[in-house]
Amino acid sequence: MNGINEYGFETGFESFPFGEMRDFRNRNAFISETIQLRKPSLKNLTAVQYLSSVESNIPDELISAQNFTEMKKLASHFSRGVTSFFGFESRLNSPDARADYLFAVSAQKGEREALLDLITSGKLPETFLNQPEWQRVGNFVTEWAKPKSILNNKVFGIWFEFDTANSPSDAPVPCVFMHTAPLHIDNSEDVQKCTWLTRIALPLLTGQPLSQTVEQHVLEAIQRLPEGVSVFQVGTMLSRTTAGVRLVFNRMQPVQIMPYLKTLGWSDNNDRLSSLLEELEHYVTRIILHINIGEKGVDQKIGIECSFYPDLYNLETKWPVFLNYLVKKGLCLPEKKTALLHFSGVEQQDMNHDFDLKSYITVMRIPDNNFSSALVRYISHIKLVYKPNHPTEAKVYSGVRLFGFPHKLTWESPEGIY
Repeated sequence: MNGINEYGFETGFESFPFGEMRDFRNRNAFISETIQLRKPSLKNLTAVQYLSSVESNIPDELISAQNFTEMKKLASHFSRGVTSFFGFESRLNSPDARADYLFAVSAQKGEREALLDLITSGKLPETFLNQPEWQRVGNFVTEWAKPKSILNNKVFGIWFEFDTANSPSDAPVPCVFMHTAPLHIDNSEDVQKCTWLTRIALPLLTGQPLSQTVEQHVLEAIQRLPEGVSVFQVGTMLSRTTAGVRLVFNRMQPVQIMPYLKTLGWSDNNDRLSSLLEELEHYVTRIILHINIGEKGVDQKIGIECSFYPDLYNLETKWPVFLNYLVKKGLCLPEKKTALLHFSGVEQQDMNHDFDLKSYITVMRIPDNNFSSALVRYISHIKLVYKPNHPTEAKVYSGVRLFGFPHKLTWESPEGIY
């Protein structure tokens, strides 16, 4: 990180789902189209208005019109101020043009509080509030918003992921991912420092205490991490029947992945994962490991998240080569590769100010007319889902986020942005 708060999440390290804030110096690198957005204004949009703003740029090969309509119906329940950072998850080696819908809620600049008000004031439909999963989300957000709560200090933001691709519903249950302060265990004292996750945060979301076995497996997975590596995302799949805890690791080198997995009892008889990791290093510059922890320890199915460092959003030029590799491996359909490469771009509201990422910074809302605003569409990362003796799957996570350009030179520092 370069010291600028990532989407209001003060993390202090470089990796974050759907990209990080960077200092862009090369305006000539800007290659995506810029489209003037007239209606609606980008100032203080609802979730469904953000979706509508990019609808004309969504390739049919990635998200069908029906699927996108279902997303907008879902998003219509979330009011202004809850999010300005969202995305989609699509399968690359399937012809099905359905995707999951995701959006982030930051701990800063009022998004968390807007979500709390939405849940506790009864503004969500009863079909949501009557579900135990949404009630537990409400309990979590209530505790998260308390100034003296440990969650207030440890959770920088949360992601909601709705499995609209598989089970469209009037009140879908989300998977919830916490973006946490770095979690690592270097000594016995650090074990206690991590129990806020296993004994407060996760029980609030799941509605029950973690079993002693699962807690032990989670803490062991953190304790066995290589030096300098930490957990920075923790997920719970509320919408899925399989219980467990998702852990996502930061700063783990590809060469460390196999030795680490082996310490957890994970095995790959034909060593296919090692070969895959060696290949990936020729194409991407950031590889992030996802694992699932259950009663039996680490699950055989893991995730290998692939992207590029530093994040250049829609300016990244290396995606075509990596996508060509995935097509040759049978992990991506050619038509989906083409659709993805046409997805990146910008909706720019004020055409009097050229869009460039040297001047524009990530914001959560546009407070007044002293800002130019833009929605940036980009490929965030591609995750390979690997399980020994099973076909590998590929999923793409495309992101959309709000940027702002301050007109006044006396504008406040990035730490104070809206």
